Amino acid sequence: MVRRLREIVLASARVFADETVVPVLDPGRGRTKHGYFWAVARDDRPWGGTDPPAVAYRYAPGRGTEHARALLGGYRSILQCGGYAAYKSLADPAGARGPCVLAFCWSHVRRGFYDLARTAAAPIATEALARIAALYRIEADIHGQAADARRDARQARSRPLVAELHAWFAAQMAKLPARSPTAEAIRYALNHWDGLCQFLDDGRIEIDNNSVERAMRPIALSRKNALFAGSDEGGENWAAVASLIETCKLNGVDPQRYLTGLLTRLVNGWPQARIDALMPWNCTADTDA
Repeated sequence: MVRRLREIVLASARVFADETVVPVLDPGRGRTKHGYFWAVARDDRPWGGTDPPAVAYRYAPGRGTEHARALLGGYRSILQCGGYAAYKSLADPAGARGPCVLAFCWSHVRRGFYDLARTAAAPIATEALARIAALYRIEADIHGQAADARRDARQARSRPLVAELHAWFAAQMAKLPARSPTAEAIRYALNHWDGLCQFLDDGRIEIDNNSVERAMRPIALSRKNALFAGSDEGGENWAAVASLIETCKLNGVDPQRYLTGLLTRLVNGWPQARIDALMPWNCTADTDA
């Protein structure tokens, strides 16, 4: 079921990806080690897409590029992600632009300036936050509109603001010490600029990666409550169950009711050829799955 769920998500024209640490028992050492949950998600509701939202997690013992490749399995369309190097390698695997289009996250850019403005007087960071907030107000206005309408609105309203922001960032960099925290926050934005601008030309692309980051929050809560996975295999099982539970929640389906119906059908010999009918979004009021 989870392998098929991941296949369905990766057949989408645009997906989100993220990763987070999970503690895993390390036998013989008397402590836990770091494992990682990698997630690939689909949510087309912001542009009126009809494919149901879904998320598939994959456990891995590390955070290297090989695990990003295992998660995405040769995905060749639009990937929304943070600026982590493992994702960048998917678009540039051999020193030339690869088949995966990377759309980077404005929320990550905003976070760097927010941290600066929160702890001390930081006029440049405050101004950057105000300029980015203007982009988010436009996004709120066009949320739920068709992809073409979102693109047109962004071309008319957002593109000039983004161009002004780029020029303003460049001007601030000329005034700042190269290693200052503010310069580092600006440098992060400028180094990811092409990916940050992808949302301007395609209404299916979101301004940030928050869809998959929201899907990671239950994992963060679970790792606090459960303390740790008992083994790498336990992490794999945790990821599989979480994939089905969180996809249920995205589709307004009761996870316990769904899993009860799913397991009953599988035990009773549900045919593999009809496995798509058991996906959480196909759960109806008069059936258990």
